[in-house]
Amino acid sequence: MKVLIKTQAELIQAGRCDIDYHLPPEHLQAFDKSIVKRVDQVAGVIKIKRNPVDKPEDAFKYIDISSVDVQIGRIVTPQELLGDEAPSRARKVVKSSDIIVSTCRPTRGAIAIVPSDLDDEICSTGFSVWRASEGKILPEYLHWALRLESTLEQFRKWSTGSSYPAILDEDVAKTKIPVPDIEKQRQIVGKIVEGLRERDKVIAVADREWAKIREEAKRSVSSLITT
Repeated sequence: MKVLIKTQAELIQAGRCDIDYHLPPEHLQAFDKSIVKRVDQVAGVIKIKRNPVDKPEDAFKYIDISSVDVQIGRIVTPQELLGDEAPSRARKVVKSSDIIVSTCRPTRGAIAIVPSDLDDEICSTGFSVWRASEGKILPEYLHWALRLESTLEQFRKWSTGSSYPAILDEDVAKTKIPVPDIEKQRQIVGKIVEGLRERDKVIAVADREWAKIREEAKRSVSSLITT
């Protein structure tokens, strides 16, 4: 049985009395305390907004939660819309290398880094947008750290609501992540980039083989029809 002692003042200040919220995250204990920092110590939240409806004939690219591949945290299917087609949640402006964090059901890991071809485009207000502080953390490392199991565990703790658990910018800000020195970050990012490159190669080969199998299956059925 889990036991935790808190004063009434602490519970009132937190606005939560469930034990899971107050217990320290277990997975974070895997990292040396000397390198653990709050997200807002190494990055800043971005709240710039633009309403595409103001320019109804102008095209823009829209990133919503379904645009993110949760397996690898990559934006894969942004929508191309005209201003007058913009949904009401299409408001937040993103820049290249910003990190977008889905605030709805955050433990799914719909967290992505904005590529250069989506610079100055629009994402859903369902994202919390963060920008790495230069000299403190690399954008690619911040993206990786925000997708760690220890981070998602904290997002679960901060979440409110049952059907659609959600967090706020303030919750992301207080979430703790391991932040080693910049050189170590570069090494980690290099390994991640190489791993993703190899993953893409394997998937490309598998897709070509799958396409061949489908074509062969189609030809075999066609031959039955024509004979």
